[in-house]
Amino acid sequence: MNTFRLDAVRSNTFFANAFFETPRGFGAPSFFYFSYFFYEPLSSADALSVARQMRGRKFGEARILGTANRCRFGFPRVIVCAPLRDMSVPFPTSFWLTCPRLVRSLGEAESRGGVRELARWIELHAPREWISYNILHQRLRLALLSEPELRFLRRFRPGLLKGLRGGVGGLRFGAERQIHVKCLHLQAASWLALRRHPGAPWLAARAG
Repeated sequence: MNTFRLDAVRSNTFFANAFFETPRGFGAPSFFYFSYFFYEPLSSADALSVARQMRGRKFGEARILGTANRCRFGFPRVIVCAPLRDMSVPFPTSFWLTCPRLVRSLGEAESRGGVRELARWIELHAPREWISYNILHQRLRLALLSEPELRFLRRFRPGLLKGLRGGVGGLRFGAERQIHVKCLHLQAASWLALRRHPGAPWLAARAG
């Protein structure tokens, strides 16, 4: 059973859920996994907040689909990004961390070798969950494409469509047992948007 759907359940909120079978061969039976996230289409107020948060960093507003997570003050903390721009430029990072405080604290952790530390933590505590999490990201990214985009890619740009089938941040994953992790900001954005992450305890301790 492999299904993914993206539905508008309210006029201003989108909902995604996924059921899929975990690949076999990882030392445990396959199982079904469920996750979800909500995001609100980008409002003018959120666009202004994100522009202020991202000042000094190159990031086009046209890439933003909406807000996936907010801080306690109501400002965007994580945004959802379109997987494709101009039908030709892939963008495999589905979630982008905008909160300046979190960007700073996680940047400091990353400068101290945090990416390797998180990879080791996941390898020890949640290797199966990491594979499942990457599959979820793959399905979610494809679900964010519109039907016309999917038809176009299948017919004219199959190689580009294949490039969007990576895991977290476009990460290639497969049967190898070694855990590969990219960028703590990316991991934290995914954790906050999806309300789960295989390395959530580690991320929570470093987010401050």
